[in-house]
Amino acid sequence: MDQRSELYFTTGEFAEILGVKKHTLFHYDEIGLFSPAVKEDNGYRYYFVWQMDAFEVIRALQKLGMPLSEIKEYMKSRSPERFLDLMGQQEEKLDREIERLKSMKQFIRSEKQSVREAMEAVFDTPRVVHLEACWLLFSRVNGREERKLAEEIAEHVRLREQYLVTQSDVGAVCLGSDLEQGIYDRYVKVYSRIARNVAALRPVRRAEGDYVEVCYRGYEGSMERPYRLIRDFADREGLRLGEFWYEDFLLDELTVKSYGEYVVKATVEVL
Repeated sequence: MDQRSELYFTTGEFAEILGVKKHTLFHYDEIGLFSPAVKEDNGYRYYFVWQMDAFEVIRALQKLGMPLSEIKEYMKSRSPERFLDLMGQQEEKLDREIERLKSMKQFIRSEKQSVREAMEAVFDTPRVVHLEACWLLFSRVNGREERKLAEEIAEHVRLREQYLVTQSDVGAVCLGSDLEQGIYDRYVKVYSRIARNVAALRPVRRAEGDYVEVCYRGYEGSMERPYRLIRDFADREGLRLGEFWYEDFLLDELTVKSYGEYVVKATVEVL
C-alpha cells in the first residue's frame, strides 16, 4: 500500500484505538478469528476503519462468556439471519445476568439492614411492629433429623437461587401449637423473602399488619427463650398471637465468631 488511506491503520494504531494489546490482534489473526484487511508482502498489516465494529462484537461476545472457538465459527458463516439469532441468544443471557445482579444487590441490602438492626436492637424486650406485606418462599423440613434438615435447607437455597428472586437469608418457622406444648426445637419450615410472585415457586404472601418481635443474643437451637418473652408480653398486653413463629438471624457466621454472639429475631403475627 504505497499511499495508505487514512481509513487504514497499522496494528499498533488499531490496537491503541481499541484499547487492546497488539498481541491480541496477532493471536486473533493466527487462529483465523479476526484478520487485518490488508497483509503486504513486507509483513505490514493494515486494518480498515469499519473493522472496529466487528472487533467490538467479538469483544462483547467474549465478555458474555462465549468461547473464541464459537465466535470463530460464527464469524466464518456470519449472515444477517445468524447475527439476529446470535444476538437474541446473547440478549437472553444478559437479561439473566441482570436479574442475577439485581437479586444479589437485594440480598446485600437485606444483609446490611439486618446487621444495622442487630446493632441497634434492645435485647430481650418484645415490641409490636407494623410490617408490610411480602412474598415468602416456604419449604417443609424435618426439624428433628439434622442431616435431613441440612439437605432440605440446601434444596431450598438451590430453588430460590434458580429463580433469582432472593431478598433475604434463610429463616425458620415453628408452630405456636408446638411451643404451647413445650416443643421448642421442632422447625417445620424454612423460608426466604422473595422479590416477587413467581408462580412456579408457589410463594405465600405474608399479610401486612402488626407483629410482635423480640431480638436476643445467642443461638441455642430452640425457640423457648423468645417464646417465653413474647408469651409473657402478649399476656400482659392482651394480645392474641398467630400460629407461625418466624426465626431470623440478624448476626451469624458472616459477622460474628460464635453461636453465643449470634443475634436472633423471633416474630409472630398479632391476630
